[in-house]
Parts: sequence; C-alpha cells; structure tokens
Amino acid sequence: MTSSSAQLQRKAERARERLSESLDDLRHHLSPSIVIDDLLGTNGRLWKGDEVLPALVQQAKNNPVAYTLIAAGLGWLIYSETRAASSPVAAGRRRTAAKQHTRKTGRQVKPARRNPSR
Repeated sequence: MTSSSAQLQRKAERARERLSESLDDLRHHLSPSIVIDDLLGTNGRLWKGDEVLPALVQQAKNNPVAYTLIAAGLGWLIYSETRAASSPVAAGRRRTAAKQHTRKTGRQVKPARRNPSR
C-alpha cells in the first residue's frame, strides 16, 4: 500500500511540474508585447527600437476596412460621450443630484460654468 501511495505522489508531482511548465509557456505567449507583435505582424522588431506608427500604418494599408471600422467606432464613442455630457437628460440628472446633495448636507451646490471664456 505504501508503494502505491508513493507512486501516486510521484505521479502527482510530475503532473504539477508539467502544469507549471505549461503555465510558464502560456504566460510567455500571452504577454502584451507578444500579442501586439502577433496582431501587427512585426515579429519582435517593434520592441527593438522600431516605431509603432509605421507598423500601424502598414497594417492599415493591408486591411483598411478593419481599421476604418475601428476608427469609426472610436469616433462614435467620443461623440456619444461628449454629446451625453451636454444633453438635456444629463442636465436634468445634474440638477437632481444637486437637489439631493442640498437636502442631505444643507449646502447648495453652485452650478459649474459651461464655458469659462464667456
């Protein structure tokens, strides 16, 4: 019985070592620099002094539709964020929050000036 438990312990230890090696390999292959190199197709040149911009430009030339969609999505996100901040709904939320603050603390909130240059 003791020999089988010793065998099981050795087997478990070998399995732990293999798992540890596999996790180390995954950590290496999933590092941010490796992932970016794979996406940009730079084969490690990017982190050895080359610039990011030329690699991005080349990738955009190779696949303009994908990068156009990414740029449109980012633009839409920025537009919606700036529009949401100035919308009547947002203004109503700010007024409601100011009223709640006044009720809780007894101090009134001064409204922020929208355009300080005026």
